[in-house]
Amino acid sequence: MINIKKLANILNADVILLSIRDKKANYIDNCSNDYDKDAVNLLTENVNLLTNHAYHSLNYNSGHILTVRVTVEKIICFSFNYNEYSSLNNELLMLHSLSNLKVTAQLIYTLYTNDSAPNDEVLITRFTDKIHIDKKNYMPFDPAFFFKVETVIIKAIVYSDKTALTKALEDLSHITLIGERFASNNIIRGEKDTLISYVAVLNRAIVQWGYPIKKAFQIHNNLVQEIELSPQFIDFFQVIRKITWHYFEIMKIYKINNFLPLHQRIKQYIKEHIHENITLDGIAKELNASKKALNPAFKKEYGTTITKFIRYSKIDIAKELLITSNLSLLEISTLLSFSTTSYFVKTFKEITGYTPNFFRQNPDL
Repeated sequence: MINIKKLANILNADVILLSIRDKKANYIDNCSNDYDKDAVNLLTENVNLLTNHAYHSLNYNSGHILTVRVTVEKIICFSFNYNEYSSLNNELLMLHSLSNLKVTAQLIYTLYTNDSAPNDEVLITRFTDKIHIDKKNYMPFDPAFFFKVETVIIKAIVYSDKTALTKALEDLSHITLIGERFASNNIIRGEKDTLISYVAVLNRAIVQWGYPIKKAFQIHNNLVQEIELSPQFIDFFQVIRKITWHYFEIMKIYKINNFLPLHQRIKQYIKEHIHENITLDGIAKELNASKKALNPAFKKEYGTTITKFIRYSKIDIAKELLITSNLSLLEISTLLSFSTTSYFVKTFKEITGYTPNFFRQNPDL
């Protein structure tokens, strides 16, 4: 299970081991009571469903669980909770776990069994907030109803109203957003255009409610780039759900950050700008702090320098991209603002002991 846990760490997922015979689900390395009980309930109440196919994506209001049946008795589950900020990477990465479900499922299977993974497709199952299979029919696209739900979503984001957002997303999930308006041979372009339009609306809303314009448009640009890079959306609505929760957390954390101590503000700034060329001068200017005060405050709390933390954070993201995408080394190094591809390769090897290409071919390291 060591390799499974390494992969989960890269993907920011929790690992749950589900016993088919006992119908019991347990988090791996469960050291607290803070885990998502809804995820456990969803799995234990639907064991029979999960035994019928190799791979499932169980989608609920604030996340999804990717399940992989690895033996006749066991199912490995990766749980992604969208409304926990620690589960979010920057926008360039946040859709990879959804656009590469099959690749991730096959990798989990191979890491656990050391055998070739089944070539099955991932079955998508949607659940309501009551953690039962959702059997409601989809409604034809109604512009007025869509606008009403979208308005509720915007208000829930800017006021950090989790309950209202959950309800609004549930309402939105029953609207046929794509099928009736785009020809079958243009479905992917239609999905991308719809997502880009939705991102623009959310972006404009957070700016109007005080979020810094420069940061907001960087989020917008990153998301649009990620949408365009995605070859397909296996579950279109789940992408909308993830983007929505991302904006919810962005606004919530932004409001909280005004009261954070310096070391936490530095760490938060790095997370938000990890795709950029981050400098101490830039951090000091953005946080309105003394450059000399940055490293002492950061090292006292985290035991490392800011520069070293940035390098390790970039390489962690590079690992995820190497596993979950087909991006070239040049594209990855550019996305993470390395000066050259050779410097990216050198940095990757210094930190991990392996070249990026070797790591991509041996993700169980």
